[in-house]
Amino acid sequence: MPEALLEKELQKSEVPESNTRPEKNKKRPKKQGSFLWRFFDRHFPKAAPFLHPIIFFFALCALDYGFRSFYRFAVTIDASYVRQLNPFTVGWALLLCGISLILPAVVRRIFMIVSAFIPALLCGVHGFFINMFGKFFSFSDMAFLGDGAAFADTSYIMISKVVLAYIVFCFLIAVVAVLLVPPKAKVVPLGSVVSAVIGIAVILSVRYSVLGGNTEIIWDQNDDPAFLYQDFSDTRNNLTMLGIYQYTFRDLTNVLDFGGGISAEETEELEAWISERGHTANEMSGIYEGKNLMLIQLEAIDTWMIDEDYMPNLYGIKQESLQFTKHHTPAYITAGTFNTEFMVNTGILPAASGTPTTVYTKNDFSNSMASLFTEAGYKAQSFHGSEADVYNRGNVHENLGYEKYWSGNDMGMADYQLDRFLMAGYEQMTAADKFFSFVITFSGHGPYGENNWIGIQHIEEARKVAKRTDGNYVYAVAHAMETDMFIGELVAKLEEDGLMENTVLIFYADHCNYYMLDDRLNMDIKGVDTLNKLTNTDLFIYDGGAHVGMVDKVTASIDVLPTIANLFNLDCDYASIIGHDAFGEDGGYVFFQDNSWFDGETWSGELRQDVLTARRMGQLILKGDWFAKKK
Repeated sequence: MPEALLEKELQKSEVPESNTRPEKNKKRPKKQGSFLWRFFDRHFPKAAPFLHPIIFFFALCALDYGFRSFYRFAVTIDASYVRQLNPFTVGWALLLCGISLILPAVVRRIFMIVSAFIPALLCGVHGFFINMFGKFFSFSDMAFLGDGAAFADTSYIMISKVVLAYIVFCFLIAVVAVLLVPPKAKVVPLGSVVSAVIGIAVILSVRYSVLGGNTEIIWDQNDDPAFLYQDFSDTRNNLTMLGIYQYTFRDLTNVLDFGGGISAEETEELEAWISERGHTANEMSGIYEGKNLMLIQLEAIDTWMIDEDYMPNLYGIKQESLQFTKHHTPAYITAGTFNTEFMVNTGILPAASGTPTTVYTKNDFSNSMASLFTEAGYKAQSFHGSEADVYNRGNVHENLGYEKYWSGNDMGMADYQLDRFLMAGYEQMTAADKFFSFVITFSGHGPYGENNWIGIQHIEEARKVAKRTDGNYVYAVAHAMETDMFIGELVAKLEEDGLMENTVLIFYADHCNYYMLDDRLNMDIKGVDTLNKLTNTDLFIYDGGAHVGMVDKVTASIDVLPTIANLFNLDCDYASIIGHDAFGEDGGYVFFQDNSWFDGETWSGELRQDVLTARRMGQLILKGDWFAKKK
């Protein structure tokens, strides 16, 4: 073959190596961004980059507006606060959108998800709290998480499915906004600054226009914006007025105590109020001076449960006692047990919201029940089956002046849930010549049902004597029977040891039996027509039958301390607490979280200055650590 032809054939046979690879092995460029972004980028390329902040803004506003609308029934302020788009919310939405625009793509997505998830989660928590406790959540409630296990049972999860679905829907809109973030989103400094500055300006302008440049509290109008913002103890109206975002910010900053304590003006206001108060001795003053006291807090033992067939021991004692027929245990915080426990021990109100949780463990309570008895030469101790970390009782009780908090393990209880085993601590309860023992029962606690160990102990007996069987009625009776066993054994032992003659027993319930989980059933059982009327619970004093009768004056949990102080002639600073001596001339009314009140004759929702003042002063006493200031 000629050389020229051979070279030509060789050139034909030479194929570039790259051409020998199959076409399918070539690397294709990876499509960037979510499928949603690619769709809008393809069909609406000019609008696509601007969609995510707009949709994110809408999701944040819609979550707040819809949630407040669902719970418009829970507030007493003007309905316009619910109907309108909240300006605070607009400001916060603009601020969050502004922050997101200065972040790179990946960080922006994370920021947007977190910024939408936290308020959505809080809305879910608020929905549960308003249904379970009649108030919205506050970070002040974090102090009571130790008892949260009691509400972990699914039967306690009470939130409307419609509300829950709406919250999820709004969060999903925010997720759509996240999916529309461009894969290589540009940082927009100018847009970020403009949006954030406008947001902050809106928040601040509304904040100060709410107060109108005047921080003076208007006492005759508790739905006045200035009062609500400054006082910040009415979670229902506060959240409705401020919206989710501003409410959360204000609540959190208050709880963290930025600025601390109370102002000089508030201190003067408190001092002026205290200077007008006092206490005058009466016919019951000092009748128990020098006697021992066992103060027994009955967990969830409602008035109808102290029945001859259900609790024969406690029923018999009640008949030989001094009974307070119009006693009430109103709730101001979500932890019903601690709510009453704190008021009984201090005569002041717990922090409904916007107050640091450390007030219970750090404040000076030298005017508390335990402190007053200790000062009078008594050995003051507290006893309860639960461990010290529940409600942080170990630290709280020590700060309240108790020498020791005895848990079930400390006492050697065989089973902390069964009240009969509280007798394991009897020797410690009566361990001094002069003793003040605060005993908290447990067995009335829910949840009720066939799987609860407490109810199983007495369920067959309860079924035989129960006067009705609807709802959780029979289980409630079974739980009450266990508490009654302890009461019977305690009194029998005190009599056997010759201590009853010199010992006074005071019994009270911590709250109505809301573990029934049926307000209508509860109201039917007690023959009342409102939730506030359900708070009528037992308070009676047993001194071996020396004083028997009825006290018809209205009393509440905050009145227990001054009443006991009067009976035992303790050196109490009556003027610096909210409650009143039941045998004195002052008081005679109870007020509730919604500021409605009952004076023995009238149930009213009309505003009373003494009620508003008491609520206000209670918050100042606690937040301002008043007894430390006095020292």
